[in-house]
Order: sequence, then C-alpha cells, then structure tokens
Amino acid sequence: MTEPLTLRSSTSTAEIDPVVFRCTSLVVRGRQVLGAGGMGVEFPWVGAQAARPARLVLRGQPVAVGGGAALHSWRMTGTGSAETRTVPEDGYPFAVRLEATWQLDDEGLRLTLAVVNESRVHAPFGVGVRVALAPVAERVELLVPAEEMWPEHGDGPPSAVADELDFRRPALLVRPVSVRFTRRHFANLQTQLAVLSAGHEVWLSSSADFREADVAIQTDGSGVLESATCVPDAFARHASGVDSGLRALAPGESWRGHSLLVTR
Repeated sequence: MTEPLTLRSSTSTAEIDPVVFRCTSLVVRGRQVLGAGGMGVEFPWVGAQAARPARLVLRGQPVAVGGGAALHSWRMTGTGSAETRTVPEDGYPFAVRLEATWQLDDEGLRLTLAVVNESRVHAPFGVGVRVALAPVAERVELLVPAEEMWPEHGDGPPSAVADELDFRRPALLVRPVSVRFTRRHFANLQTQLAVLSAGHEVWLSSSADFREADVAIQTDGSGVLESATCVPDAFARHASGVDSGLRALAPGESWRGHSLLVTR
C-alpha cells in the first residue's frame, strides 16, 4: 500500500501516509489543523533530536545503546493499523514491536499504541507523539498543566515552573515559546497540552505514562506539541543516574497508551 489512507468522520477528514505511518492532513470543518510534519510517532527514542550514545546496566549486564534515532519501515494492514519491529542494526539492541492504530471520529483523531518486548531480556523504551500545528490566529494562548519545567540546557532534574512561565492556566503568547515540561501527577489519568485562540482550540491529550511535554509554539499558534513517556536523551540521562522516565518491559511484557488530538 502506497496510496494515502483516508479516514473520515461527520466533521473531519484525515490522511495517513502508509510509508512513514504519519498523519499528514487533518481537516476539521474545512480547516487544516496540521502543519508541515503532521502527526507521528517517535520510537524507541523520543524527541526530534537523536539520543546520545549511552551504556546501560540491565540485570547486571552492560548494554550499549547507540546515538541516532532508529528508523523503521511500517507494515500497514489498510485499516489504519500498522506495526514495526526494531532490530539490532537500527542501533537499538532489543527486539521490540510497536503496534499503532489511527482512529477518527467526532471526538478527534486518536492514536492507540502497544509496545511488546519480544526479546529475552528486559528492554527499556520511550515513545513520543509529535504534532506539528498550522497557524490559527492572533491572540494565541498556551495551556500546559504541568508541575515542573526542565531547564533550557536540559541537564539535571526539572525545577518548579516559574511564575513568568506558568502555563498551568491559559497564558497569552507575546513571544515564541520553546520549553520542556514534566508532570508527576495526573488529573483524570491523562496529560494535556492546548493551543487556544478566539473560537478555536487544539488539545493533545495523552494517557498518564506520557508525562513529558516538549512545546515550541509561535505567537500565531504554529509550531510543535510533543507528548512523550521520557525526555529526548532518556537513555544517556538514565545512564548518568538522572530519572528520565524510561520504561522497561520484561520479556513478553507489553505496554499500552494513547494520544488524542481534539479540535474545537
């Protein structure tokens, strides 16, 4: 399958690229929601930047995890579902399968994920859902109900959100914002990011394991929202003793999560 897969609801149309398994277009009530890059999955590393090389110790055994994000070919079934498997040649030395399914209805565009450890050792992993947004309007507000903010240089543990960068309530963007947040506690077992303007709202809601958020939004509402289970350099940070949010699956164990993109 090489032709785009089209999903429809009563108010929306989405197009999925079957090669990279990325939503390239989401039109809601005649308006394009996504910008260049669309909506897709970052796995097994998260973030736009490649992870730094790291050596981890798993059950007393050293394991090398190379730098550079692993790239995979998706295999689609034609129903909005696809899967990919990691192999050691990707630079990620664990046999882990990622299953993903797109669903579009009147609630929004949902991406359901399942990670399965098919190797014989414990496998650490991270998953991110990255959304590029099209411009919306002037007087754009950002809402990130996070509790802590990672420093810009990215080293060390997060600090409490400063008053001037407190987006726990809708805050007017008077300049572009690029910041990373982390959340330790959740309301309704989910984490949320929102870009708001007069008569228009875009929400990215994810299940509770997606405790990290990377936000880069311009004053016109364009930019990127990313919800992830760990920070971009999670493997290197974990090896340095920093709590990075990495999850580890036992042999045969699986993990499930989801993200929902809602436009109002």
